[in-house]
Amino acid sequence: MNLTVKTFRSLIAVSLLTLISVPESMAQKIPDQVVKSIEFREIGPTRQGGRYVDFAVMEKSPKVIYAATASGGLLKSTNNGQSWKFQFDQESVASIGAVALDQKDTSVVWVGTGEANNSRSSYWGNGVYKSTDGGETWKNMGLPESHHIGRILIDPNNSNVVYVAALGKLYSENPERGLYKTTNGGKSWTKVLEVKRADGKYIGVVDVAMSPDDPNTLIAAAYDKIRRPWTFNEGGEGSGIYKSTDGGKNWKKLSNGLPGGFLGRIGVAYAPGNSKVVYANVENVNVEGMSDAERRNMLEVGIPLGRRQSVVGTEMYRSDDGGESWRKISPDGEDIGGYPSYYYQQVRVDPNDEDHVYVLGIQVWETKNGGKTWGTPFRFGGDNHAMWIDPADSKHMLLGYDHGMGITYDAGATWYHPDEISLAQFYAVDVDMAYPYNVYGGLQDNGSVRGPSTSKDGRSIPFEAWQRTGGGDGMYNVIDRSNNRYLYNESQFGPLQRLDLETGESSGIRYTGDRSMRWNWNAPIVVSQHNPDVIYHAGNKVLRSNFRGENWTEISGDLTDNDEVKANGTGNIQYGTITTLEESPIDPNELWVGTDDGNVHVTTDGGKNWTNLNANIPNNPRYWVTRVEASAHVPGTAYVSFNGMRRDDFTSYLYKTTDWGKTWTSIANGIEPAGVNVIREDHNNPNLLFAGTELGVFASIDGGKNWTKFMNGMPTNPAYDMVIHPRENELVVATHGRGIFIADIAPLQGMNAQTLTSDVTLFDIVPAVQYVSGLSNVTAYTNFNGESRQPGSHIHFYTKSAGKATLKIYRGSKEIYKTEVDTKAGLNTYNWRFVEITGERSQDDLNSMADRFRRFGMSEEQVQNRVAQMKYTTRGIGPGTYKVVVEMNGKSDSNEAIVLKDHWNGK
Repeated sequence: MNLTVKTFRSLIAVSLLTLISVPESMAQKIPDQVVKSIEFREIGPTRQGGRYVDFAVMEKSPKVIYAATASGGLLKSTNNGQSWKFQFDQESVASIGAVALDQKDTSVVWVGTGEANNSRSSYWGNGVYKSTDGGETWKNMGLPESHHIGRILIDPNNSNVVYVAALGKLYSENPERGLYKTTNGGKSWTKVLEVKRADGKYIGVVDVAMSPDDPNTLIAAAYDKIRRPWTFNEGGEGSGIYKSTDGGKNWKKLSNGLPGGFLGRIGVAYAPGNSKVVYANVENVNVEGMSDAERRNMLEVGIPLGRRQSVVGTEMYRSDDGGESWRKISPDGEDIGGYPSYYYQQVRVDPNDEDHVYVLGIQVWETKNGGKTWGTPFRFGGDNHAMWIDPADSKHMLLGYDHGMGITYDAGATWYHPDEISLAQFYAVDVDMAYPYNVYGGLQDNGSVRGPSTSKDGRSIPFEAWQRTGGGDGMYNVIDRSNNRYLYNESQFGPLQRLDLETGESSGIRYTGDRSMRWNWNAPIVVSQHNPDVIYHAGNKVLRSNFRGENWTEISGDLTDNDEVKANGTGNIQYGTITTLEESPIDPNELWVGTDDGNVHVTTDGGKNWTNLNANIPNNPRYWVTRVEASAHVPGTAYVSFNGMRRDDFTSYLYKTTDWGKTWTSIANGIEPAGVNVIREDHNNPNLLFAGTELGVFASIDGGKNWTKFMNGMPTNPAYDMVIHPRENELVVATHGRGIFIADIAPLQGMNAQTLTSDVTLFDIVPAVQYVSGLSNVTAYTNFNGESRQPGSHIHFYTKSAGKATLKIYRGSKEIYKTEVDTKAGLNTYNWRFVEITGERSQDDLNSMADRFRRFGMSEEQVQNRVAQMKYTTRGIGPGTYKVVVEMNGKSDSNEAIVLKDHWNGK
């Protein structure tokens, strides 16, 4: 990038600021007006969908659908799924476990927050919400400590009676577990089913079913589990099925024909057409020949089974007398529903055939004869979590799964998959240096992808613009920015490949020198900024390759606690691993490491010696280290973030050091309580910081003394990773539920206390390419409209007061463009689209244009804005360097706008 003299001087000035801390007199929050003036744009991707967990459909008009997602909020369609609208974006949580629609008063919708599936990316909720206007507005109705909700049922005869199956906290015990009931529409709640083990442990309720004949008759499933960062516990003695016939006043545990001992998750369902018929999908985690004491200890501690040991598995049971007695209807040794049960266990019965049952798992299992035979009928879906069957037409169904949702009208022979809904669950993100630059990332259960940050002509970005770069659960994708050729990406637990984007050649380069190494689900990859041939990868040790992964050297020992029990916990997990690895942009020998068991290390000699910094961090929580960020401005300066979500601690933990970790200062004050996933320091301004948390993005312009929520245009959503593009000065945010968002942060890079008090400040203008747009792509009619950066030079300026400013552009000494800008007090932006003025249109011409725009259906405000833009006749200008001047109230400021030729056309 060509730097202007002014830009160069400002960079020197900013660098000098890092030698001293920001004085208190300079501490400054970002004004609200500035935040509102910088808007994120959403670019997708969408084709892969996201994890759906529940549906609620208006039975008298099934074209109205509510779809709940694990971490993307709530969607509503009023036209059979042809288009969708997000309904829950501005609430304080994003994760949903259940949704229910009042069929008597269909303007009333209930949402239970907090996903009920025990995934590694399952987010908590803060209670039950109610809408009385079809999802337009919401009110929290209580149960804030329920955290994860498995089901909501509404009494069909009395809308004020609602039941909520509450699981409670995922990683620790709490009393707000059980089945809750309100009889006054949510004004107050009563726990009507409280399940406790003999040792006093509270057990949550994961599912509840209501008799189709009597709303006071309920069957509920209690779920005993232990979830820790190092183990997915399978179950316990507290799981079981309970029945009430008096609206929850009294309960009895059902056992006749059901397995006892150690059980896991259970799903229950009545046959809608016959209240005597009940089905249960039971996770049986008993081990043949093992004593209760031994099995109890294994489950409590998280000790895995031996090689020749196995649990009984997931079994299907049926009752023909309303739950009083049960019989097993699944074949021995076959898991109907599949493994892992903590992620599934949903049962659906055909409303018109009591013998026709679906069980959701990795596949959808089906029986048409009451369990005598089973099959997997659909070649659709995968990791299935939600299903709705139309009571009026059993062939009309909805299916929700990890990759999106499907709608069928022929019992699953064909499916319609809405491709335009942005629900991507990213784990990591990176960007290259192409023109326009591309965005890379790994997705939960949907591989790895690459897509453009913008279209050249400013048109929307369709889902077809995205490309797949890897499979499995996509994780880190790191591009060699020196040539944009080599992409390093991985799937879960460390399988690493090098992809040559020029030739298409893919090479597996995972280190195999130590088969005992443990790898995080999302094992960090680093391409050296000092020598792109050097790459780093990390399991529980740090690895270095000097030849793009062709061979590897261990440059550390085990940097974790290496706790043998935790490192070998149960479930699909590896623990005692490195979670974050960072190379200093200043010194290639300075490396920083964080681990899932709370260790922070640094080396200043390329890995020969490592220093554990735990004791130096005040109030060190020893939680999962999510990010270590090395400063690009001052040696020895770094930031570290911890996330306590996996211990049910939602405090924000964020620290800074300026002496290689000898001392640390907390800089989390002002960030809303939530786990911090990522911290980024701006490459131009060391006092500009961004923090991504489980609830969104926060920004600071004073080195972390003050933080401001920075989410204009973004929904509440986990910001899992972020990267700042070094050329375009854009913040790219990867969310775990709503895809990629991008914001132009150029004005923040030059903002400080002095800027905020000056009459007028014109910020540095990012050089812009005058793209040759070429041919446009052919895309699907129903598509996602990813937002592009509009072509032109984006001119940002700050004014102390509102009024009219004059903006002038010069080629050399000649004024070629002049316009008046109505300014707000604060940040203003004008987009110059590479034109010069050649003349002025008459008022008659402008009036004629206004009439034409009105006939097109534009609002009067849109008409006036468009007419103002058309006041002058213009023609395009060529590449070059132009001077921009902003004048207001006798004050002015100037800067340069560089227009670059499109050397990348056709590439």
